[in-house]
Amino acid sequence: MYKYGFLKVSAATPQISVGDIEHNKKEILGMLSKSKAGIIVFPELTITGYTSSDLFYQEAFISEAKNALKEIINETTFEGVFILGVPLDLYGILYNCAVVVKHKKILGIVPKHYLPNYQEFYEKRWFHSGFKTTMKSIKLFGEQVPFGYLIFEDADNGIRFGVEICQDLWAAYSPSDDMSLAGANLFFNLSASTERVGKPAVRKHLVLDHSRKQMAAYVYTSSGHFESSSEVVYSSQKIIANHGILVAESASFEMKSSVLTADIDISAINYQKRQDSTYRDMHMLIQNEYQFIPLSFREDETYHFEQELNQKPFIPDWYNEEDVELANNLQIFGLVKRLESLPKTSNKIILGVSGGLDSALALLVSHQAMLKLGRSPKDIIAVTMPAHATSQKSKSAAIELMEALDVTMMEIPISQSVDMHLESINHNEKDVTYENAQARMRTLILMDLSNKHGGFVLGTGDLSEIALGWMTYNGDQMSMYAVNAGIPKTWVQRLIGFHAEHDYKHLNSVLNHILSAPITPELLENQDTELAIGRYDVNDFILYHHLELGADEEKIIWLIKQAFKFDQAEAKLYVNRFFKRFYTQQFKRQTLPEGPKILGISLSPRGQYRMPSDVKRK
Repeated sequence: MYKYGFLKVSAATPQISVGDIEHNKKEILGMLSKSKAGIIVFPELTITGYTSSDLFYQEAFISEAKNALKEIINETTFEGVFILGVPLDLYGILYNCAVVVKHKKILGIVPKHYLPNYQEFYEKRWFHSGFKTTMKSIKLFGEQVPFGYLIFEDADNGIRFGVEICQDLWAAYSPSDDMSLAGANLFFNLSASTERVGKPAVRKHLVLDHSRKQMAAYVYTSSGHFESSSEVVYSSQKIIANHGILVAESASFEMKSSVLTADIDISAINYQKRQDSTYRDMHMLIQNEYQFIPLSFREDETYHFEQELNQKPFIPDWYNEEDVELANNLQIFGLVKRLESLPKTSNKIILGVSGGLDSALALLVSHQAMLKLGRSPKDIIAVTMPAHATSQKSKSAAIELMEALDVTMMEIPISQSVDMHLESINHNEKDVTYENAQARMRTLILMDLSNKHGGFVLGTGDLSEIALGWMTYNGDQMSMYAVNAGIPKTWVQRLIGFHAEHDYKHLNSVLNHILSAPITPELLENQDTELAIGRYDVNDFILYHHLELGADEEKIIWLIKQAFKFDQAEAKLYVNRFFKRFYTQQFKRQTLPEGPKILGISLSPRGQYRMPSDVKRK
């Protein structure tokens, strides 16, 4: 299965019987008949069993294995790519091989490079290493088949995968290390791995780190306890990792044949590789010359995801409390450094507190920063600036927060000042001018207070608002430091919830009220931000897939339909609205204040995101 850059991959462990090639053939065919993957990989020496030992010397045994391979190729109805482990006698020398097959054709054969010959392993007793082989092809079943250093490529879809076998993964310089420099973005490992206490964690971290340093996805499978247990027990642990992140994992022991399947975003891997200058610089280190073997994957209209797509991808399922604490500390210590760098006569914090999510989080971070420095919360000047549209609920929440945190409180109503200003420019409509006048009036007051009291204005706007341009230019867009600029709205909500459960339990009631209230700037009566620009969780979903993974409009529409169960029209509305706002509002980002990067992306024009304001993107 392949669709919009997603490739479905599977790691299989068949219930083999060591030495019983006919049984193993039937088991493999059965698993292939049920597979819906684009590529499925089987363990090392699948057809014979890894622990066949001196049976590997027997001509009849090797011939039977080769015949079984041919029968599997001819009999299977599986239309994708499958990778089998098989012993092959080449010119009187036995190799431990991975055979790559598609549409009843062998695409290529990769020999194992590193043969373990220590502790319980005796592979050099039977096999010869394929390391530095000079063979480019071999004759098998009457055809010349590519052999040796191979990368399998679907050029149109940007898929380039390599294969390595068991110990190759554990080497100081793995074949996949070299193949990644040559352009491979996906790897499959056929393994027969003995199990012992502590090894599953080591194995998992090894796969994770390979996928990280190779900027690729890595699919690992092992043979399971179906191998001989005369001296050791084998693991059936299967691992699928992508760019250092665990995508899926199975247990070390399973009683029957088992398959682990996951969806790999190949186009996202390629997007991230294009950004990495270190990866580009390492191309000069390629050690081998590779044959690129062409193949193709057709797009499947019935593609379905193995796991439900995360509706909040900025907060992966594997994040834990430590990750939330780290995000909080990044905000705190970014602000601490800013406070430490300023003269003592001008390092009070001035911020507006509306009773909404963003200002509440900025206030809590400010409070923590002052405590870290051993300073009084009174050095935080928190200002509520109610206007005509300000609700009593939000104003009460702002005051309750400020009182509980014992900061210096100010209430400066702006209704009269805004009315006078609008009258001076002869404007009497409740439109965008009316809204922006309020935002700019609040910023003017905060800036002047910073001069009067010796402080700096702390911005409260978040990454989602910055992406959508949901801020007033030279209004709430401007500050001396933007403490929330590195986190999207979904993270703001997560952090407010975290504070309510931990350091600020005494504020649990008001913080949960703020969390449950409609998101609004209260510049107009009964204003609801999400009615104007759409749900923030959906906008954050788009932001993540566009900036973090490089997805275009068409792909994101498809992903939204999958993740949120929207119809085509609603998904398209969200995407078109987001892209229009994102690219027309770049001018607001060009003059953003400084602020800490918290997640993988930043929209700072100095730190990470470079884009001219007058770019045209339809």
